Amino acid sequence: MTRYFPFALAFLALACGKPSGDAACGFQSVAGAGILINQFAVQGQTLGTPPTTLPGKLVVRLVAGPAYPAFSGKVGSDWVIGMEGKLPENVRPGSGVLVMDTTGKARGVMLYESDPVAGAPKIGTVAIGSVTVPMIGIQLDPARFEDARCPYFPDSLLK
Repeated sequence: MTRYFPFALAFLALACGKPSGDAACGFQSVAGAGILINQFAVQGQTLGTPPTTLPGKLVVRLVAGPAYPAFSGKVGSDWVIGMEGKLPENVRPGSGVLVMDTTGKARGVMLYESDPVAGAPKIGTVAIGSVTVPMIGIQLDPARFEDARCPYFPDSLLK
């Protein structure tokens, strides 16, 4: 899958550059989430330990779905991200990925319906109502998976 990364990234860049922003951002919501997961194969980006600090409010984005406001807190050395709102009935969350940029700023949490990436250390959990799923983390340049015109983690949900 990683050998297709340059082609997927080029296609993503072309799609997001088109004037029809809604369609391009819709495509990015699926493609970028796949690209993000593939970034765990790049050495040095996977978080080995939980970050020491996180903002009190974050955004959780369901892959190919809506974004939700969330709050963060610590239990021992692990982080708990509490998502506000209700997922669609047909969605069964499996894992979360805390996304940090290269400066150490938390961007948000991507919520997948699949198990965590094998071998990635658990750094916390994501709580969605009465369900909790494991959370892993990655630190990378957001431009590797996200077009700035189509943010996964909109600041407007932090207010």
